[in-house]
Amino acid sequence: MKIQLVNKILEHILLLYRRMKYTCRNLTVHGPSYLVRKDVHIVYRIIYFIIYVHVWIIAVATIRKYYDHYQENTIRFTTRTDYLDWNTTFASVTVCEIANIEKIWTLSKLFDMQEGDKYDRFLAEIIFFSGTCFSCTSSCSNTTLCSRDYSAIVSKFRTPCKHLFKSCKWNGRDINCCKHFKPLQTEYGTCYSINNKHVGGNHKMFFTSALTKNPEAGVLEITLSQDYESFIHSPEDIPFWNMEYDRRITTLYGAEATVRFSIMDVVNEPEVPLIAPEVRQCRFPDEVPGSYIAFKQYSYSVCIIQCRIEAQLKLCNCTHHLSPVQYKDRYCGLEGLKCLTKHYQTLRKLQVPGTNETGLNCDCLPSCTEPDYNVVSKKLLEPEKELKVKPARFILNNRPYQRVTRQVARTTLDLVVAIGNCFGLCFGGSLLSIVEIIYYLCFKRWKFA
Repeated sequence: MKIQLVNKILEHILLLYRRMKYTCRNLTVHGPSYLVRKDVHIVYRIIYFIIYVHVWIIAVATIRKYYDHYQENTIRFTTRTDYLDWNTTFASVTVCEIANIEKIWTLSKLFDMQEGDKYDRFLAEIIFFSGTCFSCTSSCSNTTLCSRDYSAIVSKFRTPCKHLFKSCKWNGRDINCCKHFKPLQTEYGTCYSINNKHVGGNHKMFFTSALTKNPEAGVLEITLSQDYESFIHSPEDIPFWNMEYDRRITTLYGAEATVRFSIMDVVNEPEVPLIAPEVRQCRFPDEVPGSYIAFKQYSYSVCIIQCRIEAQLKLCNCTHHLSPVQYKDRYCGLEGLKCLTKHYQTLRKLQVPGTNETGLNCDCLPSCTEPDYNVVSKKLLEPEKELKVKPARFILNNRPYQRVTRQVARTTLDLVVAIGNCFGLCFGGSLLSIVEIIYYLCFKRWKFA
């Protein structure tokens, strides 16, 4: 029985050998037919086989190099200067109220909080949470205040829009502040943002044209009744703890601030979205990962915020109370805030790639549509002795004359053509050669000479 099985296996192997030999003899591709010709001496065939193997090695290495080049250099950038047809979106400006101890002390009396002066620091760290709550350990013990709903405390103490803004102007014209500055949930709590795509609803975007006669292409002027920090960023962005300091400015009551900046837009050609995000090394706003339950548009800042929330949930099984409302069921209590404070260095700082420093390791791609903002100058005049409310101005310093265009340098079709050229150069083959091989191996009748 075993002998019959062995004989049957050997018979099939011999049949397969004959089939392969017949296929090689009849292929139009260079090489295989020469290896099986009976009129060529075996020594020549061995030499030819060695050469043929080396050609294959060269071909595979070349194709691999083509593929790596495609992966690493798919995108190229060029500069456009046809500015006469452009409308450039003014930057998104977000203002966030900052801690005011005098206000907290006053409101704590109004809300009938016992021993308000003792817990001023605790209230400040809760209302304007920035990653730490040292008073949660030192000040809070056996008090109802420390076990309250922290998000409710924040909503009571933070100033609403109608009381926060005094006046707003766009290019010298008065505008309705609360109509254009919409509430935006950030890591600093509820802030107010203009020209932002995350606020939802119908809202007017402010543009500037290269054809405007005003040397200052756009001027936004705001006056607020409280101390605040303002951020300049793209419409897809949300202010976060690690945002660059040159794109933010802190303005106390009575101070006057002026920020001048320039914009260089990024335009994408229609073929760019067809390339995978990992290859083009950026994401479009609509390419939001499924795990981002609180955000409908992608940006680098959104990715960092989501990364920090996930790290907080992993380390402390909760996230801070200024996180998006979608995580309300996971907001931290007193013990959770102590845990966040303990891991402050890890959660607040971003790890620099290639180093072993403590911090978040977030694999975040930049936005494909985020413009390049350059702050030209920042000027801050300190409050005078007689406090008088003064405005902050955000000025687009010059009309945009250049744009960066992201283009596809090598498409998938280019890769296929390059591989085909290599295959044709080394073996004289084509797409029909692959069909021919499949035909001889799979469909040709099993009869051989």
